[in-house]
Amino acid sequence: MSANLEQQSDRLFLIRIRGQLKKTELDAVQNDIVAKMTVRPVQLLVTLESFTGWERTEAWADTEFFFSHQGDFGKIAIVGDPRWETEALAFAGAGIRQGPVNFFPETGEQDARAWLAE
Repeated sequence: MSANLEQQSDRLFLIRIRGQLKKTELDAVQNDIVAKMTVRPVQLLVTLESFTGWERTEAWADTEFFFSHQGDFGKIAIVGDPRWETEALAFAGAGIRQGPVNFFPETGEQDARAWLAE
């Protein structure tokens, strides 16, 4: 599985994405987060490890989760290779979601965690 979820605390979830992200795997992780939420909003830390992009499928056009859970998520920090920054920010809805989204280089996980904690 290319997307794995770790609950770090009541308010922080870590999603590790390795290789190519598949829509079905993202759906499973998102549903798992919602099932585990005890407080809202939660913060997300997303790490892209050896990331190769998104599976090519029309299923990505489904935006129901994004809009129905808009208020469940506060800040989203993405850590990965800077070559994915523009696409990852767009994919995460930076600028259109209620909470801010920020990208950090691969060596910036500690900075990402500090930003999420602010």
